[in-house]
Amino acid sequence: MTDSLDKPLSVFLPSTQPVIELPVSSVLRSLIDEVLNAVMEEAAENARLSLGTLGRCADYAIVGARVLSKLSNHPHVAVAGGEIVDCGDGMFIVLFPTRSTRRHARKLSDLRDYHCWIQSVHTAPDGKERLEWIDFTLRPDHLVAKMFGILYSRQPQGSYLWDWHDNIPGVPMNVRPQLSANGSRGDWMWTDAVCTRLLYKYEQDHNALLNDLVAQVLHRLADAIEENHRT
Repeated sequence: MTDSLDKPLSVFLPSTQPVIELPVSSVLRSLIDEVLNAVMEEAAENARLSLGTLGRCADYAIVGARVLSKLSNHPHVAVAGGEIVDCGDGMFIVLFPTRSTRRHARKLSDLRDYHCWIQSVHTAPDGKERLEWIDFTLRPDHLVAKMFGILYSRQPQGSYLWDWHDNIPGVPMNVRPQLSANGSRGDWMWTDAVCTRLLYKYEQDHNALLNDLVAQVLHRLADAIEENHRT
């Protein structure tokens, strides 16, 4: 699929052939992000969630991973763990449940301050593997900062992250000692076995609802692509 989205598509039919080509074009990335967020916002409104989509990173990651897997015929998986939010002016927030919380948690809602996103491993022509990070939940970062009482002064970075892991600059060296929860690699996000296990349990427990959200995203995405083609 090209950046101009010049291939009309009325429905996404089950197929062993990918509907979209990898790597996903920049135009289609933005379209997927817009459609996914619209579906999630409506679901939050219908459920009368007081915080809207804030804190719904698990739904974004699971639904997004399923949609991308279906369209690309390539595995994309939802993972969970910790995150460091850059608020600008040298201010950072570490989102990661304490060891005690992780030890005693029985379901995802028992955790606080976790983060979920999408990962996909691709094999290059030379046989080397490359990790892709996809996160559709950058929009509410300023609200996260507000909840922690921190001024968010960072310039807008877009509504989503979609890049190769090795392309993403690490956490600045001078602040890493203050943010030891991210380990020694300096990553902005890192997986945790307990958080991811509870995410998978959440996925199993809410499979019907998540499948409905996936269907809505696919349906609307097909309409959006056709509309783009007509215009």
